[in-house]
Amino acid sequence: MRCDGRQVEFSGNISRYGRQDNLFGFTFADSIKRINSLLETLGLPPFTARKLYRFADSGWTWIGARVSRIDITCNYVTGSMIDSEALLRNMADHHIGQQKGSLSVNGATVEYGQGSKYVYGKLYYKTTELKKHRSKKSGQHVSNEVIQFCESLGVIREEFTLKSRFLLQNGLAFLGAITDQLLIEVYMNRTQLQRLENVKYENFNDLPKHLRATYVSWKYGFPIQLKKSQFYTHRKALLAYGIDISVPNNVQTMPIKVKTIELAALTAPDWYIKKYA
Repeated sequence: MRCDGRQVEFSGNISRYGRQDNLFGFTFADSIKRINSLLETLGLPPFTARKLYRFADSGWTWIGARVSRIDITCNYVTGSMIDSEALLRNMADHHIGQQKGSLSVNGATVEYGQGSKYVYGKLYYKTTELKKHRSKKSGQHVSNEVIQFCESLGVIREEFTLKSRFLLQNGLAFLGAITDQLLIEVYMNRTQLQRLENVKYENFNDLPKHLRATYVSWKYGFPIQLKKSQFYTHRKALLAYGIDISVPNNVQTMPIKVKTIELAALTAPDWYIKKYA
């Protein structure tokens, strides 16, 4: 919070203020109410929309509080940490407009438009982020209960930072012009996950151990060193996974048993609402 006597500024994550946990945040409207409540305790005037005026040179314009950045997020359940890892690897190949996803070194985040002055997006393991905060002296408030909850469900978060240029070009630079419905529309236009009915990936671990070496040899075009009887035994077993090792592979990526990750938006359970909301 900053005030120079003429202008009041707020920056930061209001959903963290005064709460032990912020896995579930607030709507834009509720966030403004919380910010204004904080301003009131400091004896400062609230942020208001004021009025919409029409100017000869610029048309209709709000004259109230201005907004230079908004972060919108949505949490998803993948089912397990293994599935969330597979999902992020898959999403690293996707694009949002001209922005191609890039997987971080630790494999815990996919970023879109890093360094952009327009919109920056990312997908990340919520568990990893919470554990990172927990490991710091300033993060001792992070609950192990919430960490375990996220880990057990394979929770990931999709997040977009709408920067000043985007807000200005899309008529969202003034408080009076912004509604939760408009922000939902912005999110739906940019999200990758809401467009997916399901995410599929190659799950090597589904193969029995005694078949894996045979599969790898076939997949990469190496000679399959098996006796004739073993060859047909392995062939019969691998046919159940849609693989026929009697047909030479062209050394392109071929799926073995495909696993489907069913995504669902995460809603706050009753115990979380009672304890942290």
